[in-house]
Amino acid sequence: MTIQQDILAEIKQYETIIIHRHQRPDPDAFGSQLGLKAILSASFPDKKIYAVGKNVPGLAWIGEMDVIEDKVYRDALVIVTDTANSPRVDDLRYDTGRELIKIDHHPNDEPYGDWFWVEAGQSATSTMIYQFYEQLADELTLTKEAARLLYIGIAGDTGRFNYGLNTETMRVVGELLKMDVDYPTIHQRMDTISQNAAKLAGYVLQNVTVLDSGFAYFILTNEMIEAAELGEAGTAFVVPLPAKIDRVKAWAIFEQQDEGNYRVRLRSRSIVINTIAKQFEGGGHPLASGAWAQNERDVTRLIETVDAALQAAEAAKEN
Repeated sequence: MTIQQDILAEIKQYETIIIHRHQRPDPDAFGSQLGLKAILSASFPDKKIYAVGKNVPGLAWIGEMDVIEDKVYRDALVIVTDTANSPRVDDLRYDTGRELIKIDHHPNDEPYGDWFWVEAGQSATSTMIYQFYEQLADELTLTKEAARLLYIGIAGDTGRFNYGLNTETMRVVGELLKMDVDYPTIHQRMDTISQNAAKLAGYVLQNVTVLDSGFAYFILTNEMIEAAELGEAGTAFVVPLPAKIDRVKAWAIFEQQDEGNYRVRLRSRSIVINTIAKQFEGGGHPLASGAWAQNERDVTRLIETVDAALQAAEAAKEN
């Protein structure tokens, strides 16, 4: 049996299925989680299927989370999508069910759960959820709403199809579009920002630091975020901005947290940066990762690390 068949066999055994995703969710976290829920709800209408985690106002247009009591986890199957490491799972009750399944497209640094299906080469976990349906289409149902959710997840994790693409990703997108997904509205929702956010974007582009190596970085302080009146997940639009500068090869956005530390969104056009992210309590994809800087010293150390890596890569080209 394939892992997809094993997962379906587990799903069939349970009356209650609870689906989790990671904290500070992005479109793929929501898309894979809610897309799987939509598929399973249509396929098994007699089962109780929930998607849990913190609701995020900025992503409420994608979908809403369910609120359930602790007792619901008793004898339930729990599935976690798009979450590489167990500490990042939103809602720590995820390990209180009877069995746990991990479905993810990040490097499998922590193979948690009783079952795990991980394919690090996939563009998005939402792509995997579609493949799960497709491989078992005789027993599963793909609704228009499920297709919308999975499309959102793929579009989000590929930067609106600007990176991380392959022929399989585009094939899956083509299949989803056959379900009459309203992609113009989806892209409008993804691309539209408030006037305050637009002002902040302009400030970032005017003040981003670009080193001679091609590394760019910007530090978003609490004061900037509060002044722009951005809610949780409201700063994601800042992340791709440094890439608009032609000589930028890698970049980082440092977002100050209420605790004083910094969430780091690290991106690259050239060098592999997930190995660097792992040095700073993070990880992710080769060219798109997340990390943490606990203080300003860590911020400086991360900048110096990426700067040195870019310089080393350039020197290697010349030799």
